Amino acid sequence: MRSAHQFYERLIGLWAPAVIEAAHELGVFVALAEEPAGSADLARRLGCDPRAMRVLLDALYAYDVIGRIHDTIGFRYVMSAEARECLLPGGLFSLVGKFAHDIDVAWPAWRNLTSVVRHGARDAAGTDSPNRIAEEDYESLVGGINFWAPPIVTVLSRKLRTLGRSGDATASILDVGCGTGLYSQLLLREFPRWTATGLDVERIAALANAQSLRLGVAERFDTRAGDFWKGGWGSGYDIVLFANIFHLQTPASAAQLMRHAADSLAADGLVAVVDQIIDADREPKTPQDRFALLFAASMTNTGGGDTYTFQEYEEWFTAAGLQRVEILDTPMHRILLARRATEKPATGGR
Repeated sequence: MRSAHQFYERLIGLWAPAVIEAAHELGVFVALAEEPAGSADLARRLGCDPRAMRVLLDALYAYDVIGRIHDTIGFRYVMSAEARECLLPGGLFSLVGKFAHDIDVAWPAWRNLTSVVRHGARDAAGTDSPNRIAEEDYESLVGGINFWAPPIVTVLSRKLRTLGRSGDATASILDVGCGTGLYSQLLLREFPRWTATGLDVERIAALANAQSLRLGVAERFDTRAGDFWKGGWGSGYDIVLFANIFHLQTPASAAQLMRHAADSLAADGLVAVVDQIIDADREPKTPQDRFALLFAASMTNTGGGDTYTFQEYEEWFTAAGLQRVEILDTPMHRILLARRATEKPATGGR
Protein backbone atom coordinates (compact mmCIF):
# COMPACT_ATOMS: atom_id res chain seq x y z
CA MET A 1 0.00 0.00 0.00
CA ARG A 2 2.80 2.41 0.85
CA SER A 3 4.45 1.81 -2.49
CA ALA A 4 1.18 2.42 -4.29
CA HIS A 5 0.90 5.82 -2.61
CA GLN A 6 4.48 6.69 -3.56
CA PHE A 7 3.99 5.70 -7.18
CA TYR A 8 0.67 7.53 -7.32
CA GLU A 9 2.42 10.73 -6.21
CA ARG A 10 4.77 10.32 -9.16
CA LEU A 11 1.89 9.73 -11.57
CA ILE A 12 0.01 12.88 -10.60
CA GLY A 13 3.11 14.98 -11.19
CA LEU A 14 1.71 15.73 -14.63
CA TRP A 15 -1.13 17.72 -13.03
CA ALA A 16 1.11 20.69 -12.18
CA PRO A 17 2.37 21.58 -15.68
CA ALA A 18 -1.07 20.87 -17.12
CA VAL A 19 -2.73 23.32 -14.73
CA ILE A 20 -0.06 26.02 -15.07
CA GLU A 21 0.18 25.85 -18.85
CA ALA A 22 -3.61 25.79 -19.30
CA ALA A 23 -3.78 28.96 -17.21
CA HIS A 24 -1.14 30.52 -19.44
CA GLU A 25 -3.00 29.60 -22.64
CA LEU A 26 -6.28 30.95 -21.27
CA GLY A 27 -4.72 34.30 -20.32
CA VAL A 28 -5.26 33.85 -16.58
CA PHE A 29 -1.87 35.20 -15.54
CA VAL A 30 -2.09 38.28 -17.74
CA ALA A 31 -5.57 39.01 -16.38
CA LEU A 32 -4.55 38.58 -12.73
CA ALA A 33 -1.51 40.79 -13.28
CA GLU A 34 -3.93 43.62 -14.12
CA GLU A 35 -5.92 43.23 -10.89
CA PRO A 36 -7.09 40.58 -8.41
CA ALA A 37 -10.26 38.85 -9.53
CA GLY A 38 -12.84 36.32 -8.45
CA SER A 39 -13.39 33.15 -10.45
CA ALA A 40 -16.78 34.23 -11.87
CA ASP A 41 -15.44 37.60 -12.99
CA LEU A 42 -12.36 36.02 -14.53
CA ALA A 43 -14.45 33.40 -16.33
CA ARG A 44 -16.63 36.14 -17.81
CA ARG A 45 -13.63 38.21 -18.95
CA LEU A 46 -11.85 35.23 -20.52
CA GLY A 47 -14.92 33.51 -21.98
CA CYS A 48 -14.65 30.40 -19.81
CA ASP A 49 -16.97 28.17 -17.84
CA PRO A 50 -17.36 29.65 -14.29
CA ARG A 51 -17.16 26.37 -12.39
CA ALA A 52 -14.19 25.08 -14.40
CA MET A 53 -12.41 28.42 -13.91
CA ARG A 54 -12.91 28.17 -10.14
CA VAL A 55 -11.45 24.65 -10.19
CA LEU A 56 -8.43 25.81 -12.20
CA LEU A 57 -7.78 28.79 -9.93
CA ASP A 58 -8.03 26.66 -6.80
CA ALA A 59 -5.55 24.20 -8.30
CA LEU A 60 -3.12 27.03 -9.02
CA TYR A 61 -3.60 28.19 -5.42
CA ALA A 62 -2.95 24.67 -4.14
CA TYR A 63 0.32 24.62 -6.07
CA ASP A 64 1.31 28.04 -4.62
CA VAL A 65 1.38 29.55 -8.10
CA ILE A 66 -1.12 32.30 -7.20
CA GLY A 67 -2.46 33.69 -3.96
CA ARG A 68 -6.02 34.02 -2.69
CA ILE A 69 -7.64 36.62 -0.45
CA HIS A 70 -11.05 36.51 1.23
CA ASP A 71 -12.84 39.84 1.57
CA THR A 72 -16.40 41.14 1.63
CA ILE A 73 -17.07 40.04 -1.94
CA GLY A 74 -15.68 36.52 -1.50
CA PHE A 75 -12.51 34.90 -2.76
CA ARG A 76 -10.25 36.84 -5.09
CA TYR A 77 -7.10 35.48 -6.68
CA VAL A 78 -3.86 37.48 -6.85
CA MET A 79 -0.35 37.25 -8.30
CA SER A 80 2.80 38.12 -6.37
CA ALA A 81 5.55 40.25 -7.89
CA GLU A 82 7.78 37.17 -8.02
CA ALA A 83 5.13 35.18 -9.89
CA ARG A 84 4.68 37.99 -12.41
CA GLU A 85 8.39 37.92 -13.20
CA CYS A 86 8.17 34.20 -14.01
CA LEU A 87 4.70 33.80 -15.51
CA LEU A 88 4.32 36.85 -17.73
CA PRO A 89 6.16 37.43 -21.02
CA GLY A 90 9.04 39.86 -21.21
CA GLY A 91 10.84 39.20 -17.93
CA LEU A 92 14.48 38.15 -17.99
CA PHE A 93 13.55 34.94 -16.16
CA SER A 94 10.12 34.46 -17.69
CA LEU A 95 9.03 30.84 -18.15
CA VAL A 96 6.65 31.68 -20.98
CA GLY A 97 9.05 30.25 -23.57
CA LYS A 98 9.19 27.01 -21.60
CA PHE A 99 5.38 26.90 -21.60
CA ALA A 100 5.34 27.29 -25.39
CA HIS A 101 7.92 24.53 -25.82
CA ASP A 102 5.95 22.18 -23.59
CA ILE A 103 2.68 22.84 -25.39
CA ASP A 104 4.10 22.56 -28.90
CA VAL A 105 6.83 19.95 -28.42
CA ALA A 106 7.04 18.23 -25.05
CA TRP A 107 3.43 17.17 -24.46
CA PRO A 108 3.09 15.42 -27.84
CA ALA A 109 6.56 13.91 -27.43
CA TRP A 110 5.92 12.42 -24.00
CA ARG A 111 2.82 10.72 -25.38
CA ASN A 112 5.13 9.01 -27.86
CA LEU A 113 7.75 7.83 -25.35
CA THR A 114 6.82 4.17 -25.74
CA SER A 115 7.67 4.28 -29.43
CA VAL A 116 10.92 6.16 -28.81
CA VAL A 117 12.07 3.54 -26.33
CA ARG A 118 11.24 0.76 -28.80
CA HIS A 119 12.99 2.31 -31.78
CA GLY A 120 15.39 4.93 -30.39
CA ALA A 121 15.70 8.60 -31.28
CA ARG A 122 16.87 8.16 -34.85
CA ASP A 123 16.50 10.07 -38.08
CA ALA A 124 14.64 8.86 -41.19
CA ALA A 125 17.68 6.84 -42.27
CA GLY A 126 17.83 5.06 -38.92
CA THR A 127 20.95 6.90 -37.79
CA ASP A 128 21.50 8.14 -34.25
CA SER A 129 21.71 11.90 -34.73
CA PRO A 130 22.02 15.05 -32.61
CA ASN A 131 18.87 16.76 -31.42
CA ARG A 132 17.74 18.98 -34.31
CA ILE A 133 15.16 21.05 -32.51
CA ALA A 134 13.37 23.40 -34.91
CA GLU A 135 14.55 27.01 -34.78
CA GLU A 136 11.11 28.32 -33.82
CA ASP A 137 10.85 25.84 -30.94
CA TYR A 138 14.41 26.57 -29.83
CA GLU A 139 13.65 30.29 -29.89
CA SER A 140 10.83 29.72 -27.40
CA LEU A 141 12.82 27.41 -25.17
CA VAL A 142 16.08 29.32 -24.75
CA GLY A 143 14.40 32.30 -23.11
CA GLY A 144 12.37 30.01 -20.87
CA ILE A 145 15.46 28.55 -19.18
CA ASN A 146 17.38 31.78 -18.55
CA PHE A 147 16.93 31.26 -14.82
CA TRP A 148 19.50 28.46 -14.94
CA ALA A 149 22.32 30.90 -15.69
CA PRO A 150 22.90 33.18 -12.65
CA PRO A 151 23.95 30.55 -10.07
CA ILE A 152 26.11 28.81 -12.69
CA VAL A 153 27.88 32.04 -13.61
CA THR A 154 28.42 32.88 -9.94
CA VAL A 155 30.20 29.57 -9.34
CA LEU A 156 32.15 29.78 -12.60
CA SER A 157 33.27 33.37 -11.98
CA ARG A 158 34.53 32.52 -8.51
CA LYS A 159 36.60 29.63 -9.86
CA LEU A 160 37.97 31.66 -12.78
CA ARG A 161 39.25 34.24 -10.30
CA THR A 162 41.01 31.56 -8.25
CA LEU A 163 42.63 30.35 -11.47
CA GLY A 164 44.06 33.81 -12.05
CA ARG A 165 41.47 35.23 -14.43
CA SER A 166 40.97 38.86 -13.49
CA GLY A 167 38.52 41.57 -14.42
CA ASP A 168 41.50 43.91 -14.76
CA ALA A 169 42.88 42.00 -17.75
CA THR A 170 41.32 41.54 -21.17
CA ALA A 171 39.99 38.15 -22.22
CA SER A 172 37.78 36.77 -24.97
CA ILE A 173 34.92 34.28 -24.76
CA LEU A 174 33.48 32.19 -27.57
CA ASP A 175 29.95 31.20 -26.55
CA VAL A 176 29.12 28.21 -28.79
CA GLY A 177 25.40 27.74 -29.41
CA CYS A 178 24.87 30.85 -27.31
CA GLY A 179 21.06 30.93 -27.25
CA THR A 180 20.11 34.19 -25.56
CA GLY A 181 23.78 34.68 -24.68
CA LEU A 182 22.99 35.06 -20.99
CA TYR A 183 25.89 32.98 -19.68
CA SER A 184 28.59 34.94 -21.49
CA GLN A 185 26.76 38.23 -20.96
CA LEU A 186 26.65 37.69 -17.20
CA LEU A 187 30.36 36.86 -17.32
CA LEU A 188 30.93 40.20 -19.05
CA ARG A 189 29.20 41.93 -16.15
CA GLU A 190 31.52 40.11 -13.74
CA PHE A 191 34.67 40.89 -15.77
CA PRO A 192 34.38 44.42 -17.18
CA ARG A 193 37.31 44.23 -19.65
CA TRP A 194 36.29 40.96 -21.25
CA THR A 195 34.58 40.54 -24.63
CA ALA A 196 32.38 37.74 -25.93
CA THR A 197 31.23 36.40 -29.29
CA GLY A 198 28.07 34.32 -29.46
CA LEU A 199 27.87 31.68 -32.19
CA ASP A 200 24.40 30.54 -33.23
CA VAL A 201 21.97 30.56 -36.15
CA GLU A 202 20.81 33.98 -37.32
CA ARG A 203 17.35 33.80 -35.74
CA ILE A 204 18.78 33.00 -32.30
CA ALA A 205 21.75 35.35 -32.59
CA ALA A 206 19.25 38.21 -32.92
CA LEU A 207 17.82 37.29 -29.50
CA ALA A 208 21.29 37.36 -27.98
CA ASN A 209 22.06 40.78 -29.46
CA ALA A 210 18.80 42.19 -28.08
CA GLN A 211 19.48 40.79 -24.64
CA SER A 212 23.02 42.20 -24.59
CA LEU A 213 21.48 45.66 -24.95
CA ARG A 214 19.12 44.94 -22.08
CA LEU A 215 21.99 43.87 -19.83
CA GLY A 216 24.22 46.80 -20.79
CA VAL A 217 27.03 44.78 -22.38
CA ALA A 218 26.27 45.28 -26.07
CA GLU A 219 29.52 47.15 -26.69
CA ARG A 220 31.48 44.05 -25.59
CA PHE A 221 29.20 41.33 -26.97
CA ASP A 222 28.73 40.44 -30.62
CA THR A 223 27.39 37.47 -32.51
CA ARG A 224 28.44 35.46 -35.51
CA ALA A 225 25.53 33.81 -37.24
CA GLY A 226 26.22 30.45 -38.79
CA ASP A 227 26.31 26.69 -38.46
CA PHE A 228 28.81 25.81 -35.75
CA TRP A 229 29.12 22.27 -37.16
CA LYS A 230 31.28 23.64 -39.96
CA GLY A 231 34.08 24.59 -37.60
CA GLY A 232 36.26 27.55 -38.45
CA TRP A 233 35.26 29.32 -35.23
CA GLY A 234 38.43 31.39 -35.14
CA SER A 235 41.35 30.99 -32.77
CA GLY A 236 42.97 32.47 -29.69
CA TYR A 237 39.91 32.52 -27.43
CA ASP A 238 40.63 32.57 -23.70
CA ILE A 239 37.41 30.71 -22.90
CA VAL A 240 35.33 28.48 -25.17
CA LEU A 241 31.97 28.11 -23.45
CA PHE A 242 29.39 25.39 -24.06
CA ALA A 243 26.25 26.01 -21.99
CA ASN A 244 23.67 23.24 -22.38
CA ILE A 245 25.03 22.06 -25.73
CA PHE A 246 26.47 18.60 -25.16
CA HIS A 247 23.24 17.00 -23.97
CA LEU A 248 21.89 17.63 -27.49
CA GLN A 249 24.66 15.57 -29.08
CA THR A 250 25.54 12.02 -29.97
CA PRO A 251 28.92 10.80 -28.69
CA ALA A 252 30.39 11.28 -32.18
CA SER A 253 29.11 14.84 -32.57
CA ALA A 254 30.24 15.70 -29.03
CA ALA A 255 33.77 14.55 -29.84
CA GLN A 256 33.70 16.67 -32.99
CA LEU A 257 32.63 19.78 -31.06
CA MET A 258 35.42 19.25 -28.55
CA ARG A 259 37.98 19.11 -31.36
CA HIS A 260 36.64 22.38 -32.76
CA ALA A 261 36.91 23.90 -29.28
CA ALA A 262 40.54 22.85 -28.94
CA ASP A 263 41.31 24.38 -32.34
CA SER A 264 39.79 27.69 -31.20
CA LEU A 265 41.54 27.91 -27.84
CA ALA A 266 44.42 30.18 -26.87
CA ALA A 267 47.53 28.43 -25.58
CA ASP A 268 46.52 29.03 -21.95
CA GLY A 269 42.78 29.05 -22.59
CA LEU A 270 39.99 27.07 -20.95
CA VAL A 271 37.08 25.07 -22.30
CA ALA A 272 34.05 25.45 -19.99
CA VAL A 273 31.27 22.87 -20.30
CA VAL A 274 28.01 23.53 -18.45
CA ASP A 275 25.63 20.60 -18.59
CA GLN A 276 23.93 17.70 -16.83
CA ILE A 277 26.84 15.34 -16.15
CA ILE A 278 26.88 12.13 -14.09
CA ASP A 279 29.29 9.40 -13.03
CA ALA A 280 29.40 6.16 -14.98
CA ASP A 281 27.47 4.22 -12.32
CA ARG A 282 24.47 6.50 -13.02
CA GLU A 283 23.47 6.46 -9.35
CA PRO A 284 21.34 9.41 -8.12
CA LYS A 285 23.68 10.26 -5.25
CA THR A 286 23.09 14.02 -5.41
CA PRO A 287 20.31 16.36 -6.63
CA GLN A 288 22.40 17.01 -9.75
CA ASP A 289 22.58 13.27 -10.45
CA ARG A 290 18.84 12.80 -10.07
CA PHE A 291 18.07 15.72 -12.37
CA ALA A 292 20.59 14.42 -14.91
CA LEU A 293 18.93 11.01 -15.08
CA LEU A 294 15.48 12.53 -15.59
CA PHE A 295 16.79 15.11 -18.05
CA ALA A 296 18.21 12.32 -20.22
CA ALA A 297 14.71 10.91 -20.62
CA SER A 298 13.45 14.31 -21.74
CA MET A 299 16.23 14.70 -24.30
CA THR A 300 15.78 11.20 -25.72
CA ASN A 301 12.07 11.80 -26.01
CA THR A 302 12.17 15.24 -27.64
CA GLY A 303 14.47 14.59 -30.56
CA GLY A 304 17.63 12.92 -29.31
CA GLY A 305 20.52 13.52 -26.97
CA ASP A 306 21.55 12.20 -23.58
CA THR A 307 23.15 12.94 -20.25
CA TYR A 308 26.81 12.01 -20.59
CA THR A 309 29.25 10.82 -17.96
CA PHE A 310 32.46 12.26 -16.58
CA GLN A 311 34.24 9.34 -18.21
CA GLU A 312 32.83 10.15 -21.66
CA TYR A 313 33.92 13.76 -21.33
CA GLU A 314 37.41 12.54 -20.37
CA GLU A 315 37.54 10.58 -23.64
CA TRP A 316 36.48 13.63 -25.67
CA PHE A 317 38.97 15.88 -23.87
CA THR A 318 41.81 13.44 -24.41
CA ALA A 319 41.02 12.93 -28.10
CA ALA A 320 41.04 16.71 -28.58
CA GLY A 321 44.35 17.17 -26.75
CA LEU A 322 42.74 18.61 -23.63
CA GLN A 323 42.73 17.65 -19.97
CA ARG A 324 40.19 18.32 -17.26
CA VAL A 325 41.26 20.68 -14.50
CA GLU A 326 38.07 21.27 -12.48
CA ILE A 327 34.63 19.88 -11.70
CA LEU A 328 32.18 22.36 -10.17
CA ASP A 329 28.70 21.70 -8.80
CA THR A 330 25.80 24.12 -9.26
CA PRO A 331 22.12 23.65 -8.28
CA MET A 332 21.03 21.72 -11.41
CA HIS A 333 24.22 21.44 -13.48
CA ARG A 334 27.89 20.66 -13.30
CA ILE A 335 30.75 22.61 -14.86
CA LEU A 336 33.84 21.00 -16.35
CA LEU A 337 36.92 23.10 -17.06
CA ALA A 338 39.63 21.80 -19.37
CA ARG A 339 42.85 23.16 -20.89
CA ARG A 340 45.46 21.99 -23.34
CA ALA A 341 47.07 18.80 -22.07
CA THR A 342 50.51 19.25 -20.58
CA GLU A 343 50.68 15.97 -18.65
CA LYS A 344 48.86 12.67 -18.42
CA PRO A 345 45.18 13.61 -17.93
CA ALA A 346 43.03 12.45 -15.04
CA THR A 347 40.82 9.45 -15.75
CA GLY A 348 37.67 7.96 -14.28
CA GLY A 349 34.97 9.79 -12.35
CA ARG A 350 35.20 12.62 -9.95
